[in-house]
Amino acid sequence: MAKSAERKHTAPAHLAPEEVRRPGAPVVLGQPEVGRKLADGRRAKQWTLARLSEESGVAVGTLSKVENGKSGASFDTVSRVARALGLRIDDLLSPTSPRFAMGRRIISKRGEGVRFGFNSYDYLVPCNELTRKAMVPLIMTIRTHEVLPPESWASHEGEEYIYVISGSIELHTEFYEPTRLEEGDSAYIDSTMRHAFASVGEEDARILSVCLADSLPRLFAATPVGL
Repeated sequence: MAKSAERKHTAPAHLAPEEVRRPGAPVVLGQPEVGRKLADGRRAKQWTLARLSEESGVAVGTLSKVENGKSGASFDTVSRVARALGLRIDDLLSPTSPRFAMGRRIISKRGEGVRFGFNSYDYLVPCNELTRKAMVPLIMTIRTHEVLPPESWASHEGEEYIYVISGSIELHTEFYEPTRLEEGDSAYIDSTMRHAFASVGEEDARILSVCLADSLPRLFAATPVGL
């Protein structure tokens, strides 16, 4: 039998060349790039660190360290600063690109994406080349084995799906009793409700967290650019 022809997939014609991923050319941003984008957004609004702190609720010292790449940042911190600056969360976690188009597809190989974090959690954001996404996927390593104090728990707009990849975690939420989640378990929460994770056992746990990047009304009212 003759071999069947290899099936080739091409990007839709309306996609700009920069939106078509080149094989073997991963985009990997790190903590300094996230901090630089925060600083650029602040300067674009001609705000001081004190003004951004007032608008975001993030301490001046924390903002300064993150902007200068001297400290990590949690997803909650990045989310708060993005909201204060009028940016979408994926504007800070993706290469600069104002374009939105239908029929998009991006593939991330193992370990590719934006990396950032702080003392308790490490984050890897795959498929970060696409901006204006409806969701933000986060692969989190839960390094803390102690529950953070309630004032340090995360709280950000939208909803969040949590799936345990490996290890075990204890999920703490503002209105519910703590819940232990084992490998393969999952939860779906209102992420405006304060929440936190802690690893249970000797090893650090890894989870997939998928966050809604924008409110549903704004999401469905969005008009694609360039169509």
